[in-house]
Amino acid sequence: MTHCHNVAMSSPSAPLSPKSPKAPRERPLRSGYVASLVCAAVTLVVFGILLVLGPWVRHPTPDFISEVGRNLEVRLDVEEEDIGELGVYGLTFEGFCTVTTPSGARGESHRQGTSGYDFGAEEWDLVQTLEITETGTHDIVCENPDTEFGIASKDVVENAGMRQGLWTLTRIGLPILGLFATVTIAMVTRMRDRQEKAAMPQSH
Repeated sequence: MTHCHNVAMSSPSAPLSPKSPKAPRERPLRSGYVASLVCAAVTLVVFGILLVLGPWVRHPTPDFISEVGRNLEVRLDVEEEDIGELGVYGLTFEGFCTVTTPSGARGESHRQGTSGYDFGAEEWDLVQTLEITETGTHDIVCENPDTEFGIASKDVVENAGMRQGLWTLTRIGLPILGLFATVTIAMVTRMRDRQEKAAMPQSH
């Protein structure tokens, strides 16, 4: 008697494919580099603001006590605390102003030479100084058909040297500090990056 045995035919197993190597993940940008970029951007913005505000910050416009004009007639009531000097500011050095004191006498005035400073974005120059020596009503008359005049205190003139020095330090110093901070942060971050890479185990 013949016995038949069913032999299960096992299909050959499919060869295992080798695992494909994983692509190295891109390292995120280090926070130090981000801080360096932010610092550089802030430095550029500050530098731009300083350039725009320069004419106003360097030397502000005089605080005029009346409207400016080509031919001025100003009636000024002077009290004890107001006695002193007033500045006549103009856009050119042409023209002249006179002051009549409360007693009817002509007040003293002095012409000013060309200065190394001008004031405000319109570049006002101090062209004359008026001496105010008594209280009461003073009449100031300025005549010039070709330029504008304005009457103001001489505060901006007296502080011009110090203000110019502070402005120069600010205009040059702030961008330099910003650039130094940008470079320093970037260099420190790069050194740490190299140290971390050197400390990582080398794969063979």
